[in-house]
Amino acid sequence: MNTLLEFLKNRNWMLWALILGVATGLIFGERVAFLQPLGAGFVKLMQITIFPYIVVSLIVGLGKFNPEQVRSILLKAATVMICLWGVGLFAIWCFTFTLPQHDAGTFFSPALIAPTNNIDFAQQYIPANPFASLAEGNVPAIVIFCIALGMALIANKRKNTVLEFLDVIGQGLTVISKKVISIFPIGIFAMTASTAGTLSVEELNNLQVYWVLVLCLGLYLMLVLLPMLVAALTPIKYRALILVMRNAWITAFSTGNVFIVLPVITEGIKEHLRTIKKADEQADHIAEVLVPIAYTFPSLGKLTTLIFVMFAGWLTGNPISLTDIPNVTLSAMLSYFANVHLAIPFMLDSLKIPADSYQLYLSMSVLTAKVVSPTTVVYIFAFVFLSIFYCRKQLHLKRLRSVYYLTLFSALLPAFMLASFTLNSYLAKNSQAADEVIANMVIADKVPAHVLGYVPKAYQSGELSLTNIDVIKKRNLLRVGYLIDNVPFSYFNQKNELVGFDISLAHRLASDLNVNVEFIPFKKHQLNEYLNKGFFDVAMSGLEINVADLTKVRFSDQVLQLQLALLARDHQLDRFSTIKDIAQQTLTIAHVEYAPLLHQVAKNYPSIEFKQLPNLKAYFADPDRYDALVISAEAGFAWSMFYPEFGVVVPQGEISKYPTGFAVAKRNYDLLNYLNAWLDIQHANGQVDANYRYWILGQGSQKTVKRWSLLDEYAPELLD
Repeated sequence: MNTLLEFLKNRNWMLWALILGVATGLIFGERVAFLQPLGAGFVKLMQITIFPYIVVSLIVGLGKFNPEQVRSILLKAATVMICLWGVGLFAIWCFTFTLPQHDAGTFFSPALIAPTNNIDFAQQYIPANPFASLAEGNVPAIVIFCIALGMALIANKRKNTVLEFLDVIGQGLTVISKKVISIFPIGIFAMTASTAGTLSVEELNNLQVYWVLVLCLGLYLMLVLLPMLVAALTPIKYRALILVMRNAWITAFSTGNVFIVLPVITEGIKEHLRTIKKADEQADHIAEVLVPIAYTFPSLGKLTTLIFVMFAGWLTGNPISLTDIPNVTLSAMLSYFANVHLAIPFMLDSLKIPADSYQLYLSMSVLTAKVVSPTTVVYIFAFVFLSIFYCRKQLHLKRLRSVYYLTLFSALLPAFMLASFTLNSYLAKNSQAADEVIANMVIADKVPAHVLGYVPKAYQSGELSLTNIDVIKKRNLLRVGYLIDNVPFSYFNQKNELVGFDISLAHRLASDLNVNVEFIPFKKHQLNEYLNKGFFDVAMSGLEINVADLTKVRFSDQVLQLQLALLARDHQLDRFSTIKDIAQQTLTIAHVEYAPLLHQVAKNYPSIEFKQLPNLKAYFADPDRYDALVISAEAGFAWSMFYPEFGVVVPQGEISKYPTGFAVAKRNYDLLNYLNAWLDIQHANGQVDANYRYWILGQGSQKTVKRWSLLDEYAPELLD
């Protein structure tokens, strides 16, 4: 691969492909989405040589050393890596404190109750079966195996035969890589165009504060801290380093993938050392060994995702304090040795941040990879260059250039921090608050409705009512009972419209019956009386199907299965982490329903006293009287959007779920049979699931804006 970088340097096709791809995406918008598979195909082409390259470069690079050299080189490389981690983590922590004030609160996500991912370091790093590790793409295990084999060959007198053979294979891999890279600008163009054309405004708006935070941090690390450290301590000039990294940086930015540019990084380092007349055989071997090692160990690029953990704490109202920093840093360094998708859930769990925040990371991973991957590329270049010159004892501090760059990157840190804080404060100020999102949700398909705030006297005859489908159609009215302020199942939005999961289903039921709908309020303890006296036909409001009420009313088949949880002030959530923690305390816990279930709990745990409230708003009117509120996790998250100082916790050790459904009077079998058959249809056609995604998960709760493009804006007549 000796001529690989020269091949790229003489032709700036990748840079032009990147620029042209962005321009094409902005001009044509979603019309260029068809280019995405083409870009994905080029990424797979680039991956053809990567695993063989790691094996060959590590074994050959280490095998050519003598034992004294290896010990000295690895020790000095470890010193450089630890120092880079130190300065990088300091910068990361500085940026976490640029987050503005925020009105916390998020929708529920099923990931909240998903089991915690336990990191299996043994599986990640011990190559019990090297061939399986190669097949599964387990890079850390592959690197460990190759390091062990390479070091085992150091003292072997017959090693030259194997090393020469592997050298020949390496030359073949060079030819393949060169052929692929010669046409790779096509892939860069395809990926950039499809990304720029399909990235929605909604995706940017959802987590724009995090995106700005990562962007400012990434730019500081990529353009200031790392290259200026190299320029300050080594003979390499800042501008020359930027040019050397350019092609690998562009490829990593376009693809969001560092793995495929490892050969380009290695050859770029070797070629630049030859250009400045600092190359020798040892330097080449160091580059071949350290590049895959740097990729395997936590890089500063990978560690920038640590800022998401801080962002998630800020977003959910659990900000990380100064006293948490030492423990968080230690946990991060241990967990980031594994895959980042294992490390982030582990970190969220260790900091008691709701695990569903991980879904936010996944939704932004495509965007953040555009910063994380290029930062990793710059980190690898900086680490290897610093290690090479440290091994040669050519690191210098007593130079004017060293003082200049050290002073410059120190001064620019607060400038980047100020830019991040200023921009994010503006975005947070102009973004829609969490409570406004849920308060502005509406029902899409409504039938004529009449919402009452009381039970009309005409309905209070006191006679047992028998209602069936024929009666409902004859009167042209479906009467539905609802619980007041039972977010997100039945509540009033900012326009004073009755909305919610069950209210939406009630409108659909009335539409299918071809009748109007009337909503009548009731309190939970009034359910049996109001139904059996005929005040309304059916109760629909996230009602728990419980054994105690089975003899008094008839429940439909299950509509949803909800997760039982506790809601409390954010700073008190740690008290309820496990059932064991709860049992050891003297508590007063409020609830609106769940009386039969909680009666048994009170018997088992006499130190806990349960108080029943008329409605959920009664708890928030005087929350200091209670330690917590029993509620479904789905509803708890919705309420935390209105009251961001509260959070939701699912105690570990005894996770309980319960079914919800509709209720009808005890004698109304005809109506019950109709409801059950109707529910089967709604489940089958996806209507219940669609309602769940909208009202519970909040998907589509903000208006979708058509993807903007220059063609739509300035030349719409060309589309006609």
